[in-house]
Amino acid sequence: MKHIRKMIVAVLVSAAVIILIYNFTSQDEERFVKANESISTSLTVINNEDFAGTANMHRFDIAAGSALVKVSFTNTGSKHFTFTINEGSTSGAKIMSGSIPADGKEHTYYSDKALSTGGYYVNTSSAQGMSGILNVSLEINAN
Repeated sequence: MKHIRKMIVAVLVSAAVIILIYNFTSQDEERFVKANESISTSLTVINNEDFAGTANMHRFDIAAGSALVKVSFTNTGSKHFTFTINEGSTSGAKIMSGSIPADGKEHTYYSDKALSTGGYYVNTSSAQGMSGILNVSLEINAN
């Protein structure tokens, strides 16, 4: 009876070890797959571009594939301004828009979906005049 008990304990311990090894190796594989799926490259297409006046337009292109867009504004003036990002032309489909307060802080916006190949326009405007700094970068999926 004692030998059977030892044998049952040995079998249970062996099974537990096999289950633990399987779980650890499968989790590592899942982490590797997820890491490879999320590999992306950041590309700055407009870098610290100054602008001023009542209206400005800046163009950027997505050359191939698709990319998420990150746009940052710093309002260096004393009046708020608004922005839109349009696809294809300054009056094309609106991708995003917002209002930037005159607080001297950086305000960052992200596209809610990947944008496809083509030209895009960042339009800024203020009836009272504005000044600021614009940055636009693309997150391009490398896979």
